[in-house]
Amino acid sequence: MANKIKVHEKALAHLSRGLYRSPASALRELVSNAWDANATAVRVDTNFPNFFQISIEDNGEGFTKGEFRKLMEGGIGNSIKRPVHKYLFNDRPVIGRLGIGMLGISQICGAFSIISKPRKGEGFRARIHLYDLLKKRLDENEEDVVGTEEVDVGEYDFEEFDPADVRYGTIIIADDVHPTFVLSFQKSLKFECYKEPTLEWKKNLKIISGVRSLQELGDYWRLLWELSAACPVPYLDENALPNHLIAEEQKKLESFNFKVIVDNIELKKPVYLRGNPDGYTTKKIETQRKKVYGKDLAFHGYVVVQEGTQLRPDELRGIMVRIKNVGIGYYDLSMLDYRINEGPRSRWLTGEIVADEGLEDAINIDRDSFNRFHPEFRAIQEYVHEILQTEIFPKVYKQIDVRSNAKTRSKEEKRTKDLKTVISKVINIPVVIKPKVEKIEPKEMPTVTIKETGTKMEVRLPDTESLKAKKPFRQLAAAILAVFEIAMLENTDLKRKEVFTKILMELLAKW
Repeated sequence: MANKIKVHEKALAHLSRGLYRSPASALRELVSNAWDANATAVRVDTNFPNFFQISIEDNGEGFTKGEFRKLMEGGIGNSIKRPVHKYLFNDRPVIGRLGIGMLGISQICGAFSIISKPRKGEGFRARIHLYDLLKKRLDENEEDVVGTEEVDVGEYDFEEFDPADVRYGTIIIADDVHPTFVLSFQKSLKFECYKEPTLEWKKNLKIISGVRSLQELGDYWRLLWELSAACPVPYLDENALPNHLIAEEQKKLESFNFKVIVDNIELKKPVYLRGNPDGYTTKKIETQRKKVYGKDLAFHGYVVVQEGTQLRPDELRGIMVRIKNVGIGYYDLSMLDYRINEGPRSRWLTGEIVADEGLEDAINIDRDSFNRFHPEFRAIQEYVHEILQTEIFPKVYKQIDVRSNAKTRSKEEKRTKDLKTVISKVINIPVVIKPKVEKIEPKEMPTVTIKETGTKMEVRLPDTESLKAKKPFRQLAAAILAVFEIAMLENTDLKRKEVFTKILMELLAKW
């Protein structure tokens, strides 16, 4: 006889209608379960390129048949039944969970098998079926699902189990995958922009950073990226961000000894910002500790602005909020509802805030978003907005001015060099270009001074600031005046016209 699966309270029963906003979010919960079970590796197999079956296997502690039965028969979503204290190896923080991650996979499939072999106690194998019509029953407000603390969402049966056939840990096999999931992932492999992922994550990041949005690559690439962004895995290396922003964080993440591997691709965080020619504005957020209505809140993180260049893909823009290294949702483009319009500069910014203590109560039931009015979320929001407004963006604007002035100087130096080269070529003697030292009075006409010897010509240009022309055209105006004066040195009108035209045309071709 099949056993009923019960969840605590009606709200959690809604998991069958799609609690998580993407397959990666559902898988993230299973990865978090493995972390809390002291696993060192989680392997996800998507049955690529067919996607007819998805398996998630970890080498953690597993759980017993009795623990599974207790979880299925009223323990899901019931925080009272969770252990109050648990200690993980390598000083890992306990992620904790609502206990619904296992059934959250219903977003991907209607039935699945679970096999668990604990290091202590009796292992098991079970088959789980989730009700297809629960959404309709919930909406119709039927008595059998409303008004009770526990709600039936499916059934499970224990199956024959031989511990000699399996390794320690837990395996979940989703073999009744929803057709829409299968078709969507299969079609994404046929996209025009689709490229085959490699086993080397750095090469995959290079492909991802070459597109404007993950949508261009399709659902499979999105799954890889979203899992890498959400899971508590290390960065590519300690230099993944400039100015050693995550060097300490990387050491901590590596010390946890935890890997997530999807189809033999070991995931790392999808952040690698190096080599931007205009540089970066960075802010390392040291641990901030606050008391919010008597509760402790502690968080740290960083903010990076890639100067002058929009981040790619778009999904990397904004602020990612993590709780104990696990991403809650993805990067928030609004920068936690930042209310100042910074124009294109907001598209240059990415950052992460990691809550080490507190903020759990602010998570919405989907574990993909926050209650934006929760006081602990508001405390982080206010801190982030303060540093954006008083530190980050003022520095960005200052760097824009520095960069703009440097580009202007470089451009002017090149144009002066071009002018010298073209004049020397046409008149066939070496030319030296120098600015005039003295400034002219506003009523005076700007002049070019030419000093010619037998071996070279010295041309002194008027001060560009004194020229009555728009700023972008002042250097051109000074050059035309110089070309005119040089042409006037010729003996005939025809020759003057010829020299003037030739120098000007060649100069404009270079500029």
